[in-house]
Amino acid sequence: MNFKFVVHRHIRILLAGMMLWGATPHAVSAADDYLSILEEEANSTGNVANATVTESSPKAPVNTNVGENEVIAPGLSFEEFEAVLESQYSGSHYLYIRLSGRDRQKVYRSYQDDNRISSVREVIVRLLSAG
Repeated sequence: MNFKFVVHRHIRILLAGMMLWGATPHAVSAADDYLSILEEEANSTGNVANATVTESSPKAPVNTNVGENEVIAPGLSFEEFEAVLESQYSGSHYLYIRLSGRDRQKVYRSYQDDNRISSVREVIVRLLSAG
């Protein structure tokens, strides 16, 4: 083996390790921020035992206040879906806006198949983890 090749290979490995090491605190900090926002979002859903459902229009978001089974109104347009995420699920929206336009469309298509917020959140996290 060529000595120069070995040195360059080790330098590349060292630089890659330094980049990964330097990125870790940022990822941990972002995860902590996201978890804090999700906790606030979960706490804002109210008392499940005394929950009431109100609907002002056919396309108004449904708020059943049942935690993981809480649903977003079906049939929303892409823009309406994004507006509901922003206004009612700020923790999920916090991560959603970090997705590419293509991945946002994947989240929307997933919502069309399963409009539970827990499923939408799962897709958002999966896509962020894969990116």
